[in-house]
Amino acid sequence: MKAKGYGLIVVIIMAMMAGCAGQDPDVRRGNTFFENKKYDASFKAFERAYQRDPVIFDEDKELRERFKNAYYYHGGQLELAGSLEAALKYYEKGFELIPTDAGMANKLAQFFWEDEDFDGAAKYYEYLVEIDAQAPDTDNKWAILSEDYYALGYALHQIEEYEEAIEAFQQSIKASPKGKFAGKCKSAIGGSKYEMKKKKK
Repeated sequence: MKAKGYGLIVVIIMAMMAGCAGQDPDVRRGNTFFENKKYDASFKAFERAYQRDPVIFDEDKELRERFKNAYYYHGGQLELAGSLEAALKYYEKGFELIPTDAGMANKLAQFFWEDEDFDGAAKYYEYLVEIDAQAPDTDNKWAILSEDYYALGYALHQIEEYEEAIEAFQQSIKASPKGKFAGKCKSAIGGSKYEMKKKKK
């Protein structure tokens, strides 16, 4: 019995070693750097692996998530240091890896919003609406969508896309007719209609 047990342990260890040997060396490096919070080195290692074989990141969803987070955390470090343009580049790279990530879409939308770049904000709020619309039907989903649509409408109004803004405000009301954004949207629709008429004169 002991001999059989020993043999089984050897087989397991050999299989684990084979798995490690077969793993892309830059994936291993990326994981190690990530665990040590060296996100700059981590995403660079993942990028090298991705350039050689992107299928690795298609087959391993957790690895793709980690790759995205390496960009996200590095961007956060740059943002804290005041390098906003550089941070934005890495946030966008992270979103490109997982364009269904609501957190990344929201981060980017707010980033542009705070910079008063409403073209950029509208772009990512449109993504956010699409992503959040896929969530299971709950009261919370519709409340979140109502907020998404309101923010989208506001951004569109700021770039003088008044018809699209009105549609977004209407969708916000539809998502949550008695929610906290319903009154704001009704007022905003009036404002967009007024500006639209002025623009047509």
